[in-house]
Amino acid sequence: MEDKVLSIEQMQKLKELGVDDSKAKIYWVRQTNSSKCNDPINGKYFLSLSKGDKLMRCGFITYETTPTFTLQDMIELMPSKVKYEGKSYYLSIDKRFIGYVDDIDVEDCVLESDGNILENTYKVLVWLAEHKYI
Repeated sequence: MEDKVLSIEQMQKLKELGVDDSKAKIYWVRQTNSSKCNDPINGKYFLSLSKGDKLMRCGFITYETTPTFTLQDMIELMPSKVKYEGKSYYLSIDKRFIGYVDDIDVEDCVLESDGNILENTYKVLVWLAEHKYI
């Protein structure tokens, strides 16, 4: 399942770029035993459909949560059309690539085709955030 969602580092990058993560449907969660998030005795991250505040608590144990996007979450954030350098580009998704293309000349505005579809979609989402489309 871990290869079906973005990593914590990828989510932090998107957050730094101003991407709203409130629509994420899955969470990276780990048990913490102290108030310090980077404490080495904290547990390993696992994926959960529930936020940490919905998980059972016992004593001083709390849960640190980081929302994460699935492929579907990212695609839902992407606009179907963007204007870039005076031209309109339309979202195009295929098993081999994801990106924005000009439907007249099939010229790409931003297109990712290396790696897997989750990584490619993340790269396009970063581009969209950097250019203030989301």
